[in-house]
Amino acid sequence: MTWPQWLFELEHDPPPRHPVDGRAALRRLLAVVVVGALVVAVGVLAWHAGRWAAPTLVRWQTDRVDAGSDAPPLPPLPDSPFAR
Repeated sequence: MTWPQWLFELEHDPPPRHPVDGRAALRRLLAVVVVGALVVAVGVLAWHAGRWAAPTLVRWQTDRVDAGSDAPPLPPLPDSPFAR
């Protein structure tokens, strides 16, 4: 059985580091930075949307929900003996 020649060369000389490895690492780093920036941007937009929607939601709650849960009107009371 014969061994490939490159196997013996690897024992004495490690393979050269190609610039492709550096580019791949840079690409990975940039991808992480972009994802982080997108997460921050979505958070800021959600914060602004919440501030914009809050008055509308409060108005809806007071108009719809609270109006439906008010107590019924009081029955008519008899005339007071102290009325003039």
